[in-house]
Amino acid sequence: MLEIGLECMAENGASRMPDLVLRAGSKSAQGVRSNNEDNLVVDQDHHLYVVADGMGGQERGEIASSMAVEMLPRVVQTLLAVNEPPEAALMQALLETNQAIVEAGRTQPEGRRMGTTAVVALHLAGKVYITHLGDSRAYLLRSYDIRQLTVDHSVAQALVGTGALTALEARCSPYQHILHKFLGCADLGAGLEVSSFTPQAGDRLLLATDGLTNHIADDELRIGPKLYPDPQVWIDYLVDKALENGSRDNVTGIVVAFEAA
Repeated sequence: MLEIGLECMAENGASRMPDLVLRAGSKSAQGVRSNNEDNLVVDQDHHLYVVADGMGGQERGEIASSMAVEMLPRVVQTLLAVNEPPEAALMQALLETNQAIVEAGRTQPEGRRMGTTAVVALHLAGKVYITHLGDSRAYLLRSYDIRQLTVDHSVAQALVGTGALTALEARCSPYQHILHKFLGCADLGAGLEVSSFTPQAGDRLLLATDGLTNHIADDELRIGPKLYPDPQVWIDYLVDKALENGSRDNVTGIVVAFEAA
């Protein structure tokens, strides 16, 4: 587990934890696409949130992302119920969901893969645990500071890691949207990661697909919680703004607000 230390920098239901109340807003828009391959789940009872962006085109991507948002929460809760640590529960949920999507994809025509990204947040015992596959992201906003909690599993980002590309070059690279890790990846292998942070009152956690994050500037994210303190109002604004800014993808996100009890 990686602890993220941040000194400067986490229908609307409310769920009470010691000292904090969690409120969540969510929205998914089809945009100009012929169908919506994104899916999400907001489970306020178990403080579990998932955003998934289907891959494979038309029904295949939609099926994969639907499987992700159905299986991931179920497996996590089953494992937590038998006292598995949250990190282990999240990683096992990714592995089981990945295998299920791989098996479902075997029925697809030759050469047509079925997969989905996923970003998951679990709030448990005073901490928030984050895991992901693909290029759907998690951001923590604290005061006016912003921290991206996930690293895209794209070929371009991997090249940045090796020094072959700069971050600026990666944004324009043809490999930006080619993923080497996702749910439905037959050779997923090792390397699954779970990070965590301790939320503070006033934090905002954003989970979003690339249809949103590719079209919203960091400065817009940074000032959003002050301009739109209600999480539903803010995610409505972000989704609509991404479409206004030219997103031609499905656009989906969840905002979780951590507020003083």
